[in-house]
Amino acid sequence: MIATYVPETDTAQADARMHEAIPFLATCPKCKHQRPQDGYIRGDLLKLLSDGHPVDAYCATCDDFWSISRQECSRLATALMGLRPP
Repeated sequence: MIATYVPETDTAQADARMHEAIPFLATCPKCKHQRPQDGYIRGDLLKLLSDGHPVDAYCATCDDFWSISRQECSRLATALMGLRPP
């Protein structure tokens, strides 16, 4: 069998996308404001979400960490599936 190169499935490009930062918003349970989160890379988020582990967030104003809600996890997983590399 001869391997065929298909640009849309270039593993180097897909691997690079797995290591890019994925910013998202999470609502702080103390101040109720949405705070940007940018400390996760795509691969880590996908692994946490698919394995059912908590995804932690941080609010600089309240200086507090928390695990995002199941609803936020669900929305994040849905968004990531739409952005998943080929």
